[in-house]
Amino acid sequence: MSKGLWPAISGSIAQSERLDVIANNLANVDTAAFKRDQVAFQAVMSSAVTAAMKEDIPRKLYTEKDFHKLDGADSAYVAVEGTFTDFTQGRTKVTGNPLDIVLEGKGMFEVLSPQGLRYTRQGSLKLNPEGTLVTTEGFPVLSPGGIPEAGAPPVPREELLGRAIRLDPAVKGQVTITADGRIYQEKTEVGQIAVTEFVDPKLLTKEGSSLFRNETPANISQDASTTNVRQGMLETSNVNAIAEMTELLKATRLFEANEKVVRTYGELESRAVNDLGKL
Repeated sequence: MSKGLWPAISGSIAQSERLDVIANNLANVDTAAFKRDQVAFQAVMSSAVTAAMKEDIPRKLYTEKDFHKLDGADSAYVAVEGTFTDFTQGRTKVTGNPLDIVLEGKGMFEVLSPQGLRYTRQGSLKLNPEGTLVTTEGFPVLSPGGIPEAGAPPVPREELLGRAIRLDPAVKGQVTITADGRIYQEKTEVGQIAVTEFVDPKLLTKEGSSLFRNETPANISQDASTTNVRQGMLETSNVNAIAEMTELLKATRLFEANEKVVRTYGELESRAVNDLGKL
């Protein structure tokens, strides 16, 4: 394979992944509290990587072949370093629904998914037939619990389920949610929404469109929460549709440019195979 072909192929693969991420962002432009993702790239010289792995510099008389390898092993390529989430807060939309909440600050509230404890900012809540406060996916919203210690076993699901917030469906009085997440049904406190802040949100793993998983107990901040809960509002997606469309056009053009380079190399190699034999 020609040395110039692999950078174009790897560039096409990288831009293809970028297009998938941008398309997912655009698909969730109206999803409440959705956090956009972005792809980070790195350009790699295999010779530089190989050199970094060596501990000692060989002391010998270098020749031209040491700097210009002829076996095709020395190549450059583009690699996807990873997909990262932009945790910038979206705009606030007033809904008037007493069970809609928005978090002003960096915190997330705890929910219980089928896979275990998860965190989210998607505050469109409702009551299920049993009176349990749940998300739109039906995941129970949890009240505060202790901060897990490093190395401690996972909290059993039954224990987490015991922290689910339940209201009395028979009581038709007004539901009030205070800034610290306390829930009152008429004048009776029925629970408090567990709001958690993190030392580094980038350590969270995104699941689906709005759930996050924390695998590092030390990432949970032990400082007093500065996040406020606001009732009757929702956080909108932080996706800027115009900016994403611009990125989509740029990624598409870069993908097409790389594909053109691949086709050109294919034509050159085809001519080399067919025409050189005639000489």
